[in-house]
Amino acid sequence: MKKPVKLACRKILSKSRDMAFLALFLLFSVSVFAQTTLVTESAPLTSSLSAINTSPAINNGDQATNVVFIVSKDTRAYTQLVDAIQNKMLLEKQDYSFKTILKTAVGSMETTFRAADVIVTLGAGAAEAVFNRKGSQPVIALLITDNMFSLLADEYFGSRSQALASGVSVVCLEQPVERSIKLAKLVMPAASNLGLMLGPSSSGRLSEIEGYVKASDMIPNLVSIKPSDNPILVIDPVIKRSDVFIPLPDNRLINTATAKWILQLSYRYKVPVIAYSKTYLNAGALAAIYSSPDNVARQVSDLLMKNPMSSDYVGQVYQPAYFSVEFNDYVAENLNIHLRDEQFYLDQLSVD
Repeated sequence: MKKPVKLACRKILSKSRDMAFLALFLLFSVSVFAQTTLVTESAPLTSSLSAINTSPAINNGDQATNVVFIVSKDTRAYTQLVDAIQNKMLLEKQDYSFKTILKTAVGSMETTFRAADVIVTLGAGAAEAVFNRKGSQPVIALLITDNMFSLLADEYFGSRSQALASGVSVVCLEQPVERSIKLAKLVMPAASNLGLMLGPSSSGRLSEIEGYVKASDMIPNLVSIKPSDNPILVIDPVIKRSDVFIPLPDNRLINTATAKWILQLSYRYKVPVIAYSKTYLNAGALAAIYSSPDNVARQVSDLLMKNPMSSDYVGQVYQPAYFSVEFNDYVAENLNIHLRDEQFYLDQLSVD
């Protein structure tokens, strides 16, 4: 267990073990996870990316592969992720030339784009700017959900399949739902009823997801919520009859409208929540499974070093290959749930 998460949870929650106080705290703490995201927006960097940042290639005698990163915003979080990708690649002693550009500069950097061997976008805004350009180079889109990728693909390429055929790949931000279901069963091996919330972007997969739950020897209690629904009226009966509950990430409106009620109801009925972000975890979920910056950097550097111009790697949808699992010790104690160390769960989830 990573100490900062433990300490953060304990500092916030140790003042009172009264469940009413905890529920009240959760009710007012929810705004911090308004949307599914890997990074939090930081203050703008002192050194702006409005023009271009360039990292020289290491010269081993061969022509360098030119990688251009397009970031949605000028924040430290995006820049640190780009740096992590570059550092992992250069550790392999291969030849690369890196450039980082803000999405707002895309229209004025055509020479840089033409020289690129591969373009990597960070965030939906950057992906949209590059999709609108419709260049000939392979594109790898990061920090974007599968649903958002489909929406942008439909808008700029006509369809998801056409975007992939045009050389666009995506590394999905959200975890596969079956991975979250498996974690729920590992944490609660005696659970027989699994509650799961779908939103507009995942409601079409209801039958598929039901199959995943049944395959884990649990009874599916699925609820599909719409923006017009009253969240507590829709979610309450599902959590009440569940042994463990999983909210699937959706758009900002759905995430914001449902999160506070999910956490409040989970404490009312003593039903643990398996969440999709570290922020959700700190606000009161029992566990979270998510892609950390290091997880993303590792997967993307792997892809870039496998010759991303090859037809074997271009135009693919990649699920997160690496992921993080963390727990809220205070919640586990309150629910009387015994947890093993995080590495146990990582090892179990990594087994196909």
